[in-house]
Amino acid sequence: MTGVQKTVLVTVAAVALVIGVTVNKIIRPAPLNQAQLAQAGVFLFDAPRQIPDIQLTSAEGQDWGKTDLQGQWNLLFFGYTFCPDICPTTMAELRQLTHALPEKDREQLQVTMVSVDPNRDTPEQMSSYLQFFDAGFAGATGDPAQLAKLAQALSIAYIEPDTSEANYLVDHSGQIVIVDPQSRYVGFIRPPLRPAELSQLLPRIMARQ
Repeated sequence: MTGVQKTVLVTVAAVALVIGVTVNKIIRPAPLNQAQLAQAGVFLFDAPRQIPDIQLTSAEGQDWGKTDLQGQWNLLFFGYTFCPDICPTTMAELRQLTHALPEKDREQLQVTMVSVDPNRDTPEQMSSYLQFFDAGFAGATGDPAQLAKLAQALSIAYIEPDTSEANYLVDHSGQIVIVDPQSRYVGFIRPPLRPAELSQLLPRIMARQ
């Protein structure tokens, strides 16, 4: 190989390296900024937290537990179908968020409403309620002790109501729990939700794993 040929090869390799680095910077998402996340109401843990095994019932009447959180990203919202304000608003915002995501990210995300009112929220009631949003949302309800176990593990606060009163309300927190494909609790989103901002940040959070 002549000196000229070697020079040409070295030059081509150098140009290819520069192009590769430039393309990688364009394709690779920028590092997540904690201040930016906090401004959007997103808080991620330094290390994922384990979720205990639980036994609930899905809106389809099937067993629902920790294994249902595996294989995709999950957003969990603890609410109830008879909620007059916060719950329908939050569910509508979650619908807006999921519809704003790129298709590949939307396909890797499951939104699940966990009812804190199992007295009234039967699987049939939940299924009817979720269909209203027409967004492929899942639902889970069941034994109060199992609900409390899951809520405690996810730092969700709610107060069990006096079910003897008609049209009772249930006090509950409105944050959204983020669970990764290994069914680990990795962070949460504080209300009020900002669908436009979250639709930009969530794909980057999902790409970190």
